[in-house]
Amino acid sequence: MKSKIPIIIFLISAVISIFLISSSCSTAAAVDKIDVTPPPGTEGDVEEIEEVYDTVDYENVDISAELTGYIPSFLCTDSDNYIKIEITNTSDFTWRAGGENRVRISYHYYGQDIDNNQYENNRTPLPDNLEPGESAFVEVLINAVTEEGIYILQIDPVLEGYYYFSQKDITPLQGKVHFYSCDN
Repeated sequence: MKSKIPIIIFLISAVISIFLISSSCSTAAAVDKIDVTPPPGTEGDVEEIEEVYDTVDYENVDISAELTGYIPSFLCTDSDNYIKIEITNTSDFTWRAGGENRVRISYHYYGQDIDNNQYENNRTPLPDNLEPGESAFVEVLINAVTEEGIYILQIDPVLEGYYYFSQKDITPLQGKVHFYSCDN
């Protein structure tokens, strides 16, 4: 009889294990499902989040800006130069920092002692949308001048797809700059 006791204990523990496994499986299957259908009459209460921009007639807006900053007397022809300016939106519409019809900061230069001029240059983005009356500091990247000489440098905002602000009689930030090689 002694040899049958371990077999009986083994069989009893196997039956208990099977019972526990089957009861846990049936409990998991019996869990109620959660209904995510909105109650009747509330279907229209769902709000979708979407960025909405007002339609702006950019050809007929009151465009205006204030630019303040310092144009250095010397900049490098062979490296990136940054000029920190403050720009204030004194227009009657929000300047977008991204997407279509955004406002960015550009520059133009005109050679004084050499024949080197360029109107279209890289643009620096605004850090964020600017509502009317708001200001932002922008570090304008200046790196298109590669020929040494004395230039008039103009920092001029641009409404992409439409016009430079200077074309609407907004005075650009301007200064006389001697560009030279900084590698020497």
